[in-house]
Amino acid sequence: MAGYQIPPGTIVNNIKSLLRERYKQGFPIIKEIIQNANDGRATTLEFGIVKELGDAVKHPLLKIPGLFFLNNGTFSKSDKESISCFGIDANAKDKGKIGKFGLGQKSIFHFCEAFFYIARSQDIQEGCGEFINPWANRDGIDSKRPEWGEISLEDRQFLENYLIQQNLVNPTSNYFLLWIPLRQRMPDERCILANYYNDAKSVESNLPEDMKMRIGQLLPLLRHIRKVRYWLENNSGSLQAQFSVTLDSYNPCERCIYPNSESKTIQQDEHDLQGRIIISADATGIRFAGKERILPESDFSLLLGQDSESVSNTFWDDLQQSPYWTKRVSINELAESESIPDKSIPHCAVVFTKQSLNNRHKARLLLQWSVFLPLASDETSYSSEGAEQEAYEVIDCKGDQDYTIFLHGYFFLDSGRKYIEGLQKIRTDGFVQKAPTNEDEMIAQWNYLLATKGTLKLFLPSFEKFVKTHSLSTPDISNLSEAIFRSQLFKSKVYKQSICSEAQWVFRIKSSGSAWELIPVNAKVRSLPGVPPNWEIFPGLSNLEEKYYLIDKEQPNLLSNEILVDWQKQEIINLLTSLDLNLLFAQPKNVNYFVNFLSQNKKLIGQSEIQTCLINILRQAFITIGVQNLQQEQFNEAVKKIVALIHPEKRLKLKKVTYSGQAIQLVLNALYQLDIEQPLLIYELFESNSSASTGSLSNEQVKLTLTCLSQLLKTATTQTVAKEIIEQIIEQINSLETVLNLVSNLALFFGYNHHLNKTYIYSYLDLQKSKQKYLLFRGTKRDYETAIATAIKVALPECRLIFIEPKISQILEKTSTLKAIPKLEPQSCLQLLATKPDLGNSSQRSNLLKELINHV
Repeated sequence: MAGYQIPPGTIVNNIKSLLRERYKQGFPIIKEIIQNANDGRATTLEFGIVKELGDAVKHPLLKIPGLFFLNNGTFSKSDKESISCFGIDANAKDKGKIGKFGLGQKSIFHFCEAFFYIARSQDIQEGCGEFINPWANRDGIDSKRPEWGEISLEDRQFLENYLIQQNLVNPTSNYFLLWIPLRQRMPDERCILANYYNDAKSVESNLPEDMKMRIGQLLPLLRHIRKVRYWLENNSGSLQAQFSVTLDSYNPCERCIYPNSESKTIQQDEHDLQGRIIISADATGIRFAGKERILPESDFSLLLGQDSESVSNTFWDDLQQSPYWTKRVSINELAESESIPDKSIPHCAVVFTKQSLNNRHKARLLLQWSVFLPLASDETSYSSEGAEQEAYEVIDCKGDQDYTIFLHGYFFLDSGRKYIEGLQKIRTDGFVQKAPTNEDEMIAQWNYLLATKGTLKLFLPSFEKFVKTHSLSTPDISNLSEAIFRSQLFKSKVYKQSICSEAQWVFRIKSSGSAWELIPVNAKVRSLPGVPPNWEIFPGLSNLEEKYYLIDKEQPNLLSNEILVDWQKQEIINLLTSLDLNLLFAQPKNVNYFVNFLSQNKKLIGQSEIQTCLINILRQAFITIGVQNLQQEQFNEAVKKIVALIHPEKRLKLKKVTYSGQAIQLVLNALYQLDIEQPLLIYELFESNSSASTGSLSNEQVKLTLTCLSQLLKTATTQTVAKEIIEQIIEQINSLETVLNLVSNLALFFGYNHHLNKTYIYSYLDLQKSKQKYLLFRGTKRDYETAIATAIKVALPECRLIFIEPKISQILEKTSTLKAIPKLEPQSCLQLLATKPDLGNSSQRSNLLKELINHV
């Protein structure tokens, strides 16, 4: 039986496809090298660019510029076998290693056609080294470039001595070196990629400017790497460090303790993460904090169709033995291939980081899904689409700090580390939970359960850990919370449900001091429009803060969709009835806060009982604070807004009266103290701009009001104001005659007694009687000083002519008994004379006779 033949060209084509489709140029290469070093339990990684090694070496590819990566990790015999294999995962059995495809290191072929490695470790104490050339055949011969042969022992020793001279290697310590000859253009034009590099500048042009910061971002989720340095060769041939990225060992530092090869079993666990990364001489560097968690078997019971309450004691072993659990081909110490179940470690973590803006003008938040290392096709670009775009999200952020949130889980992902399988369906609620029936479904269900029961549930506890560890200021917390709130991550119904399934993140308002806080998912929450400017204004609020979590609605609280934050009717009534009006109107900010609270609860404010409370509050405010004070600019608009919240039919507008403020206040005080619950009399200066008052008084309420005003007419101070309001009241009455009959004996109307040359206050009954005797006229001073008015006064000395103002006359003419009140003219004079009143003597009557004749 024949197997597949694998000529050198096949390997080259596979590498070319790998570079184009999975591992892009730039920082992804650095990530893969760092991951490999971490898997080798290295604590340091040195990398840099050397101009050339000169004639001291024999191999032609050591005589050209090279890029090197050097770490102090272990190098096993299986590593030696796998480094020259393509797509073989030597790490499959090692739970302490995070690499899984055996492809990442091949990303270095972006820079080269072939590479060298040299290593020394406890497993290989004599050391080893090889030249890896994908163009060579099985015997290591490159027919087109035969000079590209194996590295000699002398060249290996030279490289080691070079590193010792540069103080990068200790002669007795473990190390692993990758030496990458930079691709040069050759006469035969043979190349994996037609990208050429002649010096450090050409290499650096393919790396991000903020590379040191990005490297620093990788360290929190890695277990071993503590220091990374980048070197360039100076003119004298010595290497000079360009930057260093170091884990701060002088401050508390906790990184992921998983994956852990020493642990034989998988046990539920949780561990805090925190620390600081020093970036060269930057004192601030990167600060990080978060949490990691190993999930219980019960969270994954669905994968084996088991009940979450009674999972098997050997669940994780059973899962790996499932026919649907994915397996990988690995290589053992005997260089034999074997099929190994993929690692099933239910590990997740969320890490928050913050750092300076790095020469940018605007802060941002990066949400980055990770499998220890961040995923994405190329972090220098945020324009990917589809599954890759799910791996990260960039949100503008206020403030002067950049933030990154790493959302890690031991997910199944594509071999290019660009995306998590099925993540897009999970976010968009297009995923269906079910027991897997094939390998693809097993992968999708694992990722779903790990994301929703693990990573996302850690989000808020990790946020709290980050805030507390690095003492973030309230504005910084608000800025970060606001960016999260606006993210697509938090807008996803599925994601939000998981994020807020165990806790919620809120700005909690307390009289003892308000701050951001993690609260239970089942907490009773009520929202306020900010921190009260003075708690003494709302005595009832202090009582409620013991019963509820009061939160600031204006802050970007991270709440579950199901949480009830609205107030209940009785709670609002209790708050309103406890108000201290004097404190409320002591400062504009107090009343503005009150208005915002009412506006926030508009639906409840419309209920009858609360409307009554509001009316009582305004009525009392108009009395105790005073109309003059409330009409000041600092309070007027706020009062108008409160008025607008009262239904139009529950208020009645009183037009503005042009008179002294003291008199207006006295009259209004008297009216507001009447036993009239509704409608509320609203002085025109406080009338709502958005909804005009449409309320009306009942007949009994009119009677009560007019009785009060009648008394006020007797006092000089309040007489004018009372008079105008009486006119307004009766003008708005629909059944005027009925109401006036109820108050027929009340002195309500000013009339000029022509006989006595004096104004008196008359009742409706008084005016009726005068009208019946033709003694009631409408007119002003000009009317009762006319020649005919003077003549009739002399001719009829016993008649008491009464003149009422035209406005009052017009209103009263709506009644049946006071219709058509005439002016004093010849015709109305003749009507009066027809009643045969007592006349004066002939000399007294002469002028009247002349006036009448003149008008015939």
